[in-house]
Amino acid sequence: MRFPIEVRYNDYDTKGHINNAVYLTYFEIARARAWLEAMRGDPDFPFVVAEAQIKYVSEGMIGEPIDIEIGTTEVRNKAWVWTYIIRCQRDNRVVAEGSTVQVMFDYASRRTIPIPDDVRGALALV
Repeated sequence: MRFPIEVRYNDYDTKGHINNAVYLTYFEIARARAWLEAMRGDPDFPFVVAEAQIKYVSEGMIGEPIDIEIGTTEVRNKAWVWTYIIRCQRDNRVVAEGSTVQVMFDYASRRTIPIPDDVRGALALV
């Protein structure tokens, strides 16, 4: 799944770069879109993010339009890994890449739970 990210003026630092902390927000946007659109998941997300990693590859500069890609790379018993690649639309160069680990979570019991079969199947769509 790949789509454009709207970079807001306040996403930039004083040097005209996309601020490093904003990339986690871009990952969150991709995560929500994948869950809601590709997987047709419940808007009350039944998972928590347990881990996030980012590697900054090249400069994301002011005025450069960017896209984000998200894909499922690993499915475990209670968790799965989504990977992200942020690319400059002009030359397709990688700006940043990373991953997050999502864990299925029952908010009522405050415990992790196994991934339901329907969710496991839908993860193949991302």
